[in-house]
Amino acid sequence: MLVNDEEIRVLNRDYREVDKPTDVLSFSLAEPEDLSDPDAAVFLGEIYISVETARAQARDAKIPLAREVAHLAIHGTLHLLGHDHPTPAARRRMAVLEARLLRSLAREVAALGSDKV
Repeated sequence: MLVNDEEIRVLNRDYREVDKPTDVLSFSLAEPEDLSDPDAAVFLGEIYISVETARAQARDAKIPLAREVAHLAIHGTLHLLGHDHPTPAARRRMAVLEARLLRSLAREVAALGSDKV
């Protein structure tokens, strides 16, 4: 779901007790055992991305908005698959995985355009 800062702030407040906007939130709807069969069709959950925050982050990083939204979608999907980043080492591991996945999708992301989200 692509939302604005106010919508994601409410979700962040209600579900994480953090009353401020964030860039991405993931809500898992799958049970861990659902992920054990790689051939099974599984509805992982929902990902909410604040386009306002993504736009600001893209501007700050001097990258296209589509790339930032893709990065946030990958980040949210990894959370739905059970990845987390509670420690600096875990953050580094997750960042490496995100970068690898983003590189593998570079052509598709570039085809989305720079600011069409």
